[in-house]
Amino acid sequence: MSATYQKALEIIQSHIKPLHVNQKLPLLECINRICGEDIFAHFELPQTPISLRDGYGVHLHNDNRYTFTNSTTDIQAGFSCQLFTGDAIPKGINAVVADEEIDFADENSLTYSLHVEIGRHIKSKGEDIAPRERLLQKGEYLDARKITAIASQGISHIATLQKPKVGILSISKYLATTMHNSNAVSLGARVIELGGVIGMIEECHDEGNIISTLKKMSEVVDFIITTGAMSSSDMMFKTLDNQIFTQLFNQVDIAPAKPSVLSLINQTPILHLPGFPLSCMLGFEMLGLPILKRLQHQTLPIPISLINTKMLICKDDCVSAIPGYSNGDSFVATAHYEAGRLNALSQCNGYILVDQKKRIEEGERVSFFYFNHPPVS
Repeated sequence: MSATYQKALEIIQSHIKPLHVNQKLPLLECINRICGEDIFAHFELPQTPISLRDGYGVHLHNDNRYTFTNSTTDIQAGFSCQLFTGDAIPKGINAVVADEEIDFADENSLTYSLHVEIGRHIKSKGEDIAPRERLLQKGEYLDARKITAIASQGISHIATLQKPKVGILSISKYLATTMHNSNAVSLGARVIELGGVIGMIEECHDEGNIISTLKKMSEVVDFIITTGAMSSSDMMFKTLDNQIFTQLFNQVDIAPAKPSVLSLINQTPILHLPGFPLSCMLGFEMLGLPILKRLQHQTLPIPISLINTKMLICKDDCVSAIPGYSNGDSFVATAHYEAGRLNALSQCNGYILVDQKKRIEEGERVSFFYFNHPPVS
């Protein structure tokens, strides 16, 4: 019996175990990896209040005229000292007036006419990073922006999760004779985009080699994807009856990637996808991506709500994935999204999921998933 899409996701969550192999790496080698530990600040930043502007520190009083002092401690009301961006704030200074805000300054005094409040242009002690603040959480994706706070603490190495190693097995008697293996390359590229590495890519042209090839792959990779030969009378589908496979779900009510099966061999998860290009790639987005996320301790992507721009025909007995393009406000489906389409995704930046509806009307709200990070406007 086939599983609902929601049930398939629940099975992935409960049966796929996250990887726990950590590697201590230099910061620059951690980019695009997953953090393997919680990291806390060793000390607060800034460690003293600092000036945010080039200008003059003042101890505010009732007059806008201030006398210069060379003292760096216990500056009294009505006195001022010159400061540059990043300078520590001397004791007694409680505001900074920027150079361009000064009306008059000579070697002895300055005046300004604007209203200045306590704390102006001053960064407080610990304002950037508080003592023992958590800078990174285990499972977070590491990019250049996350590295900034870590580097400021003098931390040179952090533990990151070992990237999931993925094997891809393409199954068809026609491979290398009448067609090129585009699915394996497309899947491999997507795995790399999502933080995995490709451990093996193999092809099978006859049924007798499928199990031995999968056994070999299961010994060296964390996750296997097969593509092709999944129709009811074809090689992979028939081979799944072998008792060596522990089936977690057998077919899922999704389109266009039905049939898709999740099994285990030697405790290594195997996602069996159809061979049609669009079915294969959308099936991977719906089922393979959640497996990779789970292996890396990551949560599933959250869709955004968009306005559909043109009426769409769907299937009312399953969850349909329809690829297209979002500009952040609306969704335009690709012109053709039948299972056998080869290049339909090249102009798409994501897809919508439609749950058991025959049609989506123009102007109707849809749930859209970006393939990668949404564009910056």
